[in-house]
Amino acid sequence: MADPSKTEKATPKRREKARSEGSILKVADLDSTILLWGNLFMFTALGGSTMALMGRAMAYFLNKTGQAGYITVDNLHSLAMDIVSILAKVLLPFLVTNVLIALGNQMFQHGFHLTLKPLMPKFSKLNPASGFQRIISAKSLVDLVKSLLKFAIIAWMFYAVMAPRMPVVMSTMYLSMGQGLAYMQETLFILYRNIMLIMLVLAGADFLYQRFNYEKNMRMTKQEVKDESRDAEGNPEIKQRQKAILMASAMRRILTQVPKASVVITNPTHFAVALRYEPNTVAPVLVAKGVDHLALKIRERATLSGVVIVENPPLARAIYHNVDLDKPIPPDLFQAVAQVLAYVYHLKKGAA
Repeated sequence: MADPSKTEKATPKRREKARSEGSILKVADLDSTILLWGNLFMFTALGGSTMALMGRAMAYFLNKTGQAGYITVDNLHSLAMDIVSILAKVLLPFLVTNVLIALGNQMFQHGFHLTLKPLMPKFSKLNPASGFQRIISAKSLVDLVKSLLKFAIIAWMFYAVMAPRMPVVMSTMYLSMGQGLAYMQETLFILYRNIMLIMLVLAGADFLYQRFNYEKNMRMTKQEVKDESRDAEGNPEIKQRQKAILMASAMRRILTQVPKASVVITNPTHFAVALRYEPNTVAPVLVAKGVDHLALKIRERATLSGVVIVENPPLARAIYHNVDLDKPIPPDLFQAVAQVLAYVYHLKKGAA
């Protein structure tokens, strides 16, 4: 029975952990249906040649067994090798195709992930009480009902196809071999096609049920989600160390790049961005930016380096939020930045 406290959807981390343990959405009916489709196409493509091969093999054995003294102890090995060779020619293409379809289906649905955890022994399963609970669980009863229903539907389809054809099937011994094989091929194709269509419907219904059941079992409690989120944030000491590294990197950039800037635009206190413009470039480039403490350091460094500081709060915020470091400003800010640079060049020209 599902835990009523598990009301939250599974997180990506929870899904990845379940996948590493071999717990994935498995729909046996869907896999069987895909194999049925593959075999139907194979039978459609190779059915004629396969039936012709079987006809030649039957004629070969009838001819051989009609010879006096053929079936002897000395000929048993040769006869067995002939049978194995014919069976290999008939079955090998279908066996290889089934293996490739099964592997491709698993790769497409779940990707490639090799794990041995599902094969590891679980001693909890040796407990008779828990084993008895699994036998009489709701899931087991649902699986039993599904199996009986599927068997009944397929048996009914088999009867519906074969019952009207049985008189003809029984009389094929009086037909020529070509006619008999053609009729058997047609009958098998109709039976296979109808069963495949039924399996397709059953697989679709089973897929919806299994997905619902899988998602319900993957749910988490609110506390589990909180614990996972806290673990994902990491150790506070590591976070503090990472923050210190980022701060040191930002300070190095301020010390080296702000003196080369053409202008520093401020909020005036909360934001500060430093732009460098060179005549041969298309647009000014953002060389430093900061908020609060870093903004103060940018202003201080600009003052010491003689870089002009211009207060333009909307423009400072727009550049800070929309432009990455060492990237040119976007076209929609060209006019505003051009006005600031013109003002800076006017100041410098007046001072000269």
